[in-house]
Amino acid sequence: MKSWLSSHQQILSQQYSNATLPHAVLISGVSGSGKLELAQWLVQLLNCQQANQISKNKDAILVGCGDCKSCLLLNSNTFPDHLNLVAQKNSLGIDEIRHANSFLQKTAYLGQFKTVLIENSETMTHAAMNALLKTLEEPSDNSIIILLTNDIEILLPTIISRCRVLSIRPAVGEALILQLKEQGIKRQVLNSDAHSLVSETFVNLTQLPELSDQKINEAFQAFKECYINYLYYQQGEPQLLQHLLSNEHALRWLEQITVNLHRERILRINEHKQTLNTQLLNNLYKVIINACKVIKSYTQANKQFVCEQLIMSISDVVEQNKIEINRNASI
Repeated sequence: MKSWLSSHQQILSQQYSNATLPHAVLISGVSGSGKLELAQWLVQLLNCQQANQISKNKDAILVGCGDCKSCLLLNSNTFPDHLNLVAQKNSLGIDEIRHANSFLQKTAYLGQFKTVLIENSETMTHAAMNALLKTLEEPSDNSIIILLTNDIEILLPTIISRCRVLSIRPAVGEALILQLKEQGIKRQVLNSDAHSLVSETFVNLTQLPELSDQKINEAFQAFKECYINYLYYQQGEPQLLQHLLSNEHALRWLEQITVNLHRERILRINEHKQTLNTQLLNNLYKVIINACKVIKSYTQANKQFVCEQLIMSISDVVEQNKIEINRNASI
């Protein structure tokens, strides 16, 4: 279990012991933060017939025994009182949510609780969210719904307000790197050269793929070089577009690099290398965020069209910035 999850385990363990667990828990965090790991621990705890305590102080953490009938059935995915919902295509539809609602109305066969785990809950359609909302407003006895999300802003505010929200926020910078090493994650990238990835001051868990996979790190370096060259010299537009279309991480990298350039400027890191001004970086960030929102919000969005428009917008921002600089220089 990731070290930064222990505080959530302690709180949930105490609520379990006091019979004050909420009927719905929404776990929010970036990919790799441990949302699913925490949810599976909670599901096993709720359904275990003889939970164990792994610490004896006031911040005790309870865990499923792993040996009782319920734990064994859970581990084999045949436990009758638990339902796991995962989007089969790009979204979770109303039929899946109605099935979950019906499942929760039934009496538990073996344990005390009926549990439903909804992974990637942000992929629910609007109709599915409304169907789930009815159950959240009028929960059945001894039923607990656990929702996981990478992007809480996509969910309906009414759903969020009816859940106990757990936001997983690991440490950043050197503290995060140390924690990841302690977890035994393969560290080829950071052991060799942490600074080639990004300043350790800014590194965070959204960068886990490039922190732990050498090939992804190499792709990141190639993308970063392409993007920086485009900003400085307006060269390599076809290559930048190809990166955006072919790499699932590229839009995140685009946002991340832009934000870090802005941070470095504000904190005067590598100041002697900087020629990108604050206004330019602010405007770049705005157009990048707008493009990301379009792709996230519309499952049928034409990614190539959106990326082509994004490249054009970046070019316009850079060109407009040059005009402003020249105008100010001539005054």
